[in-house]
Formats: sequence, C-alpha cells, structure tokens
Amino acid sequence: MKKGWKDGLLYIGCYGEQSETTIHVCRLDKGTGELTLLQSTAGVENASYLAIHPGGERLYAVKETDHSDGRSGGGVVSMTIGTDGLLGETTSSQSSEGAHPCYVSVAVDGRAVFVANYTGGHAALLPLTSNGELRPASSVKGGGMEEGAEIAGEGQHVKSNAHCITALPDTEYVCVADLGQDAIITYRVNLDQGTLDRHHVCRLHKGAGPRHLVFHSALPVAYVANEPDSSITLLSVDKDAGTLTPLHTYSSLPADYDGYNDSADIHLSPDDRYLYSSNRGHNSIAVFEVNEDDGKLTAVQHVSCGGELPRNFGITPDGGYLLAANHKSGTVIVFRRDAASGKLTQTEHSLAVSSPVCVRFAIS
Repeated sequence: MKKGWKDGLLYIGCYGEQSETTIHVCRLDKGTGELTLLQSTAGVENASYLAIHPGGERLYAVKETDHSDGRSGGGVVSMTIGTDGLLGETTSSQSSEGAHPCYVSVAVDGRAVFVANYTGGHAALLPLTSNGELRPASSVKGGGMEEGAEIAGEGQHVKSNAHCITALPDTEYVCVADLGQDAIITYRVNLDQGTLDRHHVCRLHKGAGPRHLVFHSALPVAYVANEPDSSITLLSVDKDAGTLTPLHTYSSLPADYDGYNDSADIHLSPDDRYLYSSNRGHNSIAVFEVNEDDGKLTAVQHVSCGGELPRNFGITPDGGYLLAANHKSGTVIVFRRDAASGKLTQTEHSLAVSSPVCVRFAIS
C-alpha cells in the first residue's frame, strides 16, 4: 500500500563531515514547484541515504564512513520527526557492521531496518524497538565470506559491493544488489528471530554492476540500474519462490552518446507507467514507457539533469514533480512531470546545498 505525502515535505541527505549540515528539511509547493529550505541539521557524517519509518515519525540515515564510535565500519542513526515534519535530535545510533553503508530501508511493519555496506558487501538486519529505536545488528550476511566469494561465476567480479537492500514486496524476502558480484542476492527474513538467510542468487551479465532495484506494483517484474554498464535490466519476479530472473537489458543512454557514464538511481512513477533512471557523465534523467502487459521498456526522453552527477532523485508521491540531486554541482533541480507522456520539463526552481545525494518524502 502506497503512503501519502505529508504537506509537501521532503528530506535531502548529503555528504559532509560530522560538523557540517548533511540533512535538510524542505517544502515543495505543489502548485508552483518552488522548493523552500526549512531546516538544516548537522551531526551525521556522510548522510548519503535516508529512509522513513512507515509510521512517519522516524528518519533513519546511514553514516557512510569506515568508522563508527571507535568500531570498524560505518553506522546508522535514528532521528525523530515532529508533527511539523522537522527533525529532532539523534535518539539512537548503531554500527552498520561494515564499511561505507550506502543504503538503508525499513521493514514494511516497522520492526527492523536493513543496511547495505558497500565496502566488503555485507548486508545487516538491525531490529527496532516498538518506538523505532535502533538495536544492534542481529544478522550480518554476504561479503563473499561464509556464503562464497564466487557468487557471480567464473570470469566475473568476485569483490562484493552491496549497493542496495530492499524488500521483495508482499513476501518474507529482501534483495541485495551486489555491484561487485554482478548479482542480486535474495535473503529470507525472519523478524521474530532477527535473521537473514541466503535464499537465491540472480546472476546478471558480466560487468553489469547492479546498483539500485525497483519493483513494479502490479506486474511480476522488477528493474535494476546497472552502474558501470549504463543499463537497465528487466527482471521476472516469482514472489512465491522468492526468485528473480533476467529477461531483457536496455541502455540507459541515447544511441549516439559514446562518452563516459555510469548509471545511478532508478524509480517508477506512482502509477508504474514510466520508469526513470539517472546518468552520471551524460548528466541526464532517462525516461522510459513501461508496457502494461509485460513490463518491457521503450525510451521516451533523455533530459539534462540541470547539473553534474545526479546520484539520486525522487519522484513526488503525487507524481507531479521529479527532484534531481546533483552531487558534484551541489544543486537539487525541480522538474515538472507530465503524467500522460511521462516527460520532464525543468522548472525555474532549485536549491543549492553541498553534495546532495538522496531525496526522501515525508509520510502522512
């Protein structure tokens, strides 16, 4: 079930030192697209990925570092969200049990968070208390250790780099996009016991480098943005079996572009009719129409992101706008989105913040 959007509010996570402001609270005017900064907070080093508790009263942020409170690895923090959408102080913090955590997501029932540690490739389950506070990790998996370093097969990458961990909707599974292994690894989740158990490995083509994953809400398909390959792979999804299978791969770039690029983020529109992916190098947002019968893609548009290196972007829950977080140029650019055609048009509105890399919307 899709959540509502609270008062046009959103959160922007940024790279930066602990003393710098790395999480910003903003409001988007749904009529004009004007973006207003409401609050900036410091204290979370390299807040490169954010997630909102399903109750809407907690924000979780990774600390993408290789250290945390004297322990090896990075961390994840919990912050309160007030009734006005503004952030309170950090109320709990835990080690992510790995280095450079770059993705955090929350279980649908709000009982745990899942973290992907890029360096080393470990995925961690951290239970939550009844009021959303973080507890120490109860299960840490992957990293090419006890489960085998040769996940991707002979001749493919063997260095594990977990870049995404997200629930397979309406199932007991989570999926980890492992960029280094050219694979998507599915784990069975037992929240009562706080465990992750490896269940299935979906092998992609050599050099794919899967980064971010998104599931269609009606069709049994998913899409993964492949970073170094600058492509998108359509996957068949079997929820009963808890498995993914590659079907087709599409370039995320125009046919006439031959310069440097790597893909970053990927999202479906709220109605699942259009797919969007960001290109770093070509510095664009690619727009694809989704076939309503089989999920296959047709390219619709490549539009300039209005800056440099769009690491992450977000589509507003009402589908009216897309906000592109341009990491290198330090801008969040507002695009108006046409619901019928899926096409984007850059507005005159933007926000200047240092190293923006994640956009998340408040939940009502």
